[in-house]
Amino acid sequence: MAFPPTVDHFIGQRAVIDRFKVALEASWNDGTRLPHVLLVGPPGVGKTCLGGKIAAAEMGVNVVERIGQVLGIPPALNGLLLELGNKDICFIDEIHELPAASQTLLYRALDDRCVFVNGRDDRSLQLPTSDFTLIGATTDEFLLLPPLRDRFQMILQFTHYQVEALTQIVTQRARMMKLPLESGVAEQIAARSHGTPRLAIRLLESCHRYARSLSDDSVTMNHFHKTLELEGLDDLGLSVDEQRYLRLLAQNPTKPLRLNSLSASLGIHPRTVQTVIEPLLLRLGLIERDKGRVLTQQGLDHVSRNGCHANA
Repeated sequence: MAFPPTVDHFIGQRAVIDRFKVALEASWNDGTRLPHVLLVGPPGVGKTCLGGKIAAAEMGVNVVERIGQVLGIPPALNGLLLELGNKDICFIDEIHELPAASQTLLYRALDDRCVFVNGRDDRSLQLPTSDFTLIGATTDEFLLLPPLRDRFQMILQFTHYQVEALTQIVTQRARMMKLPLESGVAEQIAARSHGTPRLAIRLLESCHRYARSLSDDSVTMNHFHKTLELEGLDDLGLSVDEQRYLRLLAQNPTKPLRLNSLSASLGIHPRTVQTVIEPLLLRLGLIERDKGRVLTQQGLDHVSRNGCHANA
């Protein structure tokens, strides 16, 4: 996956980018490392893109990237920290997945600039680390231990994108792919991507695959609509499972349905319903969730507009 080459090519998230550019300029002018940064926000909005390769390229340093899940034991984390040079960037994606012991080891390393390892006869050895920058990315800030969270000198909050910014991202990615788009296609892709660049790029790539299956070199509006049909997406970009969820609620709009009932009818695990399907529907204002699940008026209108009748 190609990334924007510099911070100035990063589209959207203006509050984040403005603060980040100040930190870059200050560190560059002073000849110091970047401050430790925590990037917080929903999945797919550019945290990994900014915190990894762009930050390292702007500072002219190396970056070592890891996912939190692979650093669950102290030797793995110690090895990573000892690998870093001065001013290098240690980027940990999904940093909240680090177990408590590893989080403790990490904030001790930030404070003491060293790690502790077991030597012969189980004696603890102290090994120095470089003066590195820690950049963490997380969707669940509350899972970080407060002492680790407090060591970050900057906390940058990412948000979902507006359609206009997503349109620019789709257009930018199409240029990088050398893929001509018919007028209006980028806007239509952006409108169905739920404020998330990752989803917009995925839909663009799906349109490209469909076009290439016909040996076409550009993506037209017809390619876009055929791709929606193949993917099972409606006019809001809702997936098949999300549409099935709404149809179930539409069968009796005034009667709240409990999570277990919905899960059984959909054949999907309750946790998946609660953490994968419902968050988007809540954010779009299509459902309400209290003692049970019901459609809002906006949800009822959407079901009606898309031909999802109560007996569907």
